Formats: sequence, C-alpha cells, structure tokens
Amino acid sequence: MAEILVAGETLIDLIPGAGETLRDVDGFAHRPGGAPANVAVGLSRLDAAPAFWTRLGDDPFGDFLRETLVEEGVPTAAFERVDGNTTLAVVSPPGVDGRRFRFYGSGDATFGFEPESVPAEALASASWVHLGGVALTHPDGRAAMRELAAAAAERGCTVSFDVNYREDLVPDGERDAVVDAVREIVAVSDVVFASDEDVAATGISSREGEALGRDLLDLGPHTAVVTLGEAGAVVASSAAAPWGERTARHGGFAVDAVDATGAGDAFTAGLIARLSAGDADLDAAVAFANATAALSVREEGGMTALPSKGAVASFLAERA
Repeated sequence: MAEILVAGETLIDLIPGAGETLRDVDGFAHRPGGAPANVAVGLSRLDAAPAFWTRLGDDPFGDFLRETLVEEGVPTAAFERVDGNTTLAVVSPPGVDGRRFRFYGSGDATFGFEPESVPAEALASASWVHLGGVALTHPDGRAAMRELAAAAAERGCTVSFDVNYREDLVPDGERDAVVDAVREIVAVSDVVFASDEDVAATGISSREGEALGRDLLDLGPHTAVVTLGEAGAVVASSAAAPWGERTARHGGFAVDAVDATGAGDAFTAGLIARLSAGDADLDAAVAFANATAALSVREEGGMTALPSKGAVASFLAERA
C-alpha cells in the first residue's frame, strides 16, 4: 500500500434544514467538511489512512474538526492549529439553482498555508501526494501548494490534484493569479480530477467529458478524471500512464440519493485508494470509485456519509 499525503482545507459545512431557499430554512446542522478533508477521511475508511496537512482554527469549530479527524483515524502529525476562526461553507437546499456553496469567514486560518510549513517528514515518506485546489484562492495557499506539488514531483511521488475551482473565494483582481496556479499544478501533476463546471470557470477549456480530459492531458498529466455527477465519470490517459493510453467510462450506479454533498470527494478517495495500491485495471478502479460515491449520497452530510471498504465491496457484489 502506498504512503499517501493529502493537503488542503478542513472546514464546517452548514447543512440546511427544511425550506426551499436559504432565507427560509428552519436552521442548520454543522458537519465536518472541506474537499481534501473528505478525501483524507474517505481514504481512512477505505483502509488507506493518509497523512493530512491541514490548518485548524483555534475556535470551537477547530476543536470539533480535530476531534473528528482523530476519531476517523487520520494521523495528527501534520495538523496545524492557527489563530483565527474556521471557515463556514453554507450548503444550499436541494433543488436550488445556482451556487451550491456559500463561504463565510476571512479564509486566512483555513486556506493560508505557508510554504515553510510543508510537512517535510510526511512528504519524505509519501509515494502519492494529493492536493485540493481551493487553497489556491489564498496568496499564501497558492505559494504553499506550488511548493508542495513541485517538491513531490521532484521526489518522484505520484501527484494528484483536484481542480475544485471556487470563483466565490477568489479575491478581486486575483483571478489570473489563481488560474495560473491551477495551470501550473495541473502541469506538474500525474492525475487530475475535475468537473466540466470547474474547468469552464477557469477558462482553461470549455469542452466536456472525454474531450475535456484530453485537453487536460495536453497540459501535462498522464491521467485526467472528469466527474459527471450522477452520470458517473470518464477517465482519459496517455501512454505515460501505468495503465497505458486509453479511455475508461463508467455510468455510475442508480441509488436513492439523499444528499450529494461530498460525492465527488468520495469518488476521489475511492479512485486514489485503488490506483495508489497498484491497481492497473482502470475500469475496475473507476467502478469502485463510483460505488464509493453512490454509497455516500444515500445519507446526509459529506464526510459523515463516506462508506467503508467493506461496504463498497458488498455494494459492488450486489450490483455485479
């Protein structure tokens, strides 16, 4: 099993109660979240617990998030406790058009990673490094993630990157800097995760599905993973990939969905768990990742709904 290092934000998802819009919901439940945190916990539940470089505010929400990560078996060595309040991501009610997440807080505590704080010990033992794209919206976070990606690539680690572009978090006048950082990290990555919507918002490509994957391959990675929501995912790879030049498609699994928050992160965890373990059967790996995502939408919450390795295996056996 590969040693995995995940880097990025941990924050609070505020899940709305009953109501058609945010202005008339009857309250919120707080849940642990943040795409990289979801991936880290997802990997832990799949018996591939990673080191996790994250920043936790010194407020009660930061205490809650640390306790949650510890309970989930995520090693604490690379956690940073910093001054400031935890960022809140307010989730829109199901069926609401427009933005799914609205972020509240300065972001300094959650996204302000510092290059000099790159966890050298965790990096030294890692063979796979996964980065989340939201930290690129903060100037310090951009510098730190660039440093980590370059260092990991230089060490020969497999580098994976989730574009996860969030326009709402980009400060005025910094869009070009954020998009340049996205391009740079895509270029040094081996595996890139993205959705059509993510990439279209950056202006890097306006194409969809496999065509988008091929556009991403032109930027440098050997494998591009395009998630398609309930339609599953398509993966395009070049001859440089361990599984060779090919395209893998999987249409996902039909389930009774309750909450899609974090489904993409569940998919990412599932695919990294399989690929980092040396699985060269790309079709089987994508099916496993889609099963992980399908199980995650059957309960409310992103991180709290992530399935175990045994649950995914049982689900696949039932659907075989």
